[in-house]
Amino acid sequence: MKLNTFLLLSTALLSTAAVAECTADYTAIYDIQGTGDSSPLAGQQLTTRGVVTAVVYPDSKAAGIVLRATEPGNSAASSSLFIAHAEAATTYQPGQLLQISGTVAEINQLTSLTNVSRISDCGRSSNIRPFTLKLPLPAGQSWEQLEGAWLRFEQPLTVNDTYSLGRYGEITLADKRLMAATEVMLPGKEAAALTRTQQERHMLVLDDGLYQQNPDPLLFPQGGLTADNTLRIGDTLTGVEGVLLQDERGYRLLPTKMPQFNAQNPRPPKPQSKPAKALRIASFNVLNYFNGEGQPQPFPTRRGADTAAELERQQAKLIVALAALDADVIGLLEVENNGYSPKGALASLTAALNKVADKPYRFIITKDQPGSDAIKVALLYRPSSVSVEGNAAMLLSKPFDWGSRPPLAQSFRHLQSNELVTVSINHFKSKGSCPKDIASKDADQHDGQACWNALRTLSAKALSDWLASQPTGVKTDKQIILGDLNAYRMENPVKMLEQQGWTYLKAETGPQYSYVYRGRTGSLDHALASPALAKNLATMQHWAINADEPVLLDYNVEFKSDNLQQLLYAPSPYRSSDHDPLIATFQF
Repeated sequence: MKLNTFLLLSTALLSTAAVAECTADYTAIYDIQGTGDSSPLAGQQLTTRGVVTAVVYPDSKAAGIVLRATEPGNSAASSSLFIAHAEAATTYQPGQLLQISGTVAEINQLTSLTNVSRISDCGRSSNIRPFTLKLPLPAGQSWEQLEGAWLRFEQPLTVNDTYSLGRYGEITLADKRLMAATEVMLPGKEAAALTRTQQERHMLVLDDGLYQQNPDPLLFPQGGLTADNTLRIGDTLTGVEGVLLQDERGYRLLPTKMPQFNAQNPRPPKPQSKPAKALRIASFNVLNYFNGEGQPQPFPTRRGADTAAELERQQAKLIVALAALDADVIGLLEVENNGYSPKGALASLTAALNKVADKPYRFIITKDQPGSDAIKVALLYRPSSVSVEGNAAMLLSKPFDWGSRPPLAQSFRHLQSNELVTVSINHFKSKGSCPKDIASKDADQHDGQACWNALRTLSAKALSDWLASQPTGVKTDKQIILGDLNAYRMENPVKMLEQQGWTYLKAETGPQYSYVYRGRTGSLDHALASPALAKNLATMQHWAINADEPVLLDYNVEFKSDNLQQLLYAPSPYRSSDHDPLIATFQF
């Protein structure tokens, strides 16, 4: 049903006698809204009329009501208007026809009527209904045209982001799971355009309707978020209904009723079992595992835990996840670069892991300091499965002298098969902290790859050349590159490695992603093998324990009440990091 047709029906339901009690002289809501981003009547004092569709942010300084026009008007303009008046929010209810006088203003980009001087009750509408909408927005439709509208989505909507759930009680929904553009298509103008289209037409923030930060309890999902009652990316909501408002963060839907939450993406159990004679190699970004050793004051650490208690919580989650990998070699990323002493971060993590692992691990010690960055890459191995062969090698020269962390390579002999495999763990420069010089080749080229892409691509070529030189001193045609390349699947650094002859290891089933950022899903973590090793791949797996989970379930205690610190935490692998681990299993 078109919006104007519905408005005519609701107008017919109004009591003629009641409407007659209000003056006929008023400015239509359509004319107040106009067709631009702001009202053409801003600053003017006037009177308007409409039916109350919702009460917004009750009992707060932002309280108000939303009116909808009772007559047809300009279809290119919104038919609804926010009335910023706290008293009205406690006095009037949906269905009442009001005539209101006040001043037109833009409040955080939301066209509103403020400084209300008079409200007249003109009767009721006995059957007001929301306007049905479907994502993505149809061509010619914009969110601005729907500002203040009472909307109902009859389609299931998919959770794409929960990053702000804890701070602001909001989640990002879309008509489907949205992938990072360069995860599915080559960089360029089309990729950049896809990102814009996703933002403008597919995505919508669902607010909890509470005007407060750090809400406790959390309203989403049903029953409230807990360590066991999670809300994962890929879950769906049905019966989504609410009023569309706008603030400095963009458009958001304030629910007029609680939607139904559906766990379409349940938590995965442990990874697939490793065959007895197989070789398993994994990669895991442990999200700034710092213990502060070597610093004047250990806590807060430079990047990770702020207190010893937080470190204990972080470590408990990590070791459960690492043990479950059941890997013979594990490449670690974002470990504090504070040496190899028994009190250092790497040794502490390994010791804690060995208390829960079925078979103990050791860590590789490099002759040289692993670069000057606060974090480093590292390798763990199980002596019961593999023996160390040759020398631990690091590439410390350009382009790894700054930005991208120096890669670490070590050769291992698989005891069950006697095969020699060289493992290289890597962490390329991130997409953030762009260079100030916009003319720099490392500046954002607006092709979907963000900044520092040139450095990452150069790093990929240098890494391939280095491994071709057999840097560990062990000659083998079986080599593997894995880790956080900070590039999505179709971006230049990954393509460069493929051009150099490396085989991309793709999961045949299950998730193909490792990371979620701003409502888009993709994989920044990759594994590529030499052809001789790739032909022995048995399974490749992305273990989806982190990227899909709310950040609120991690070890941190900031912005959480004492109640939530207990309610949201469990020493489980879920949200032990922000990246999902990769697991490659080979059979010879």
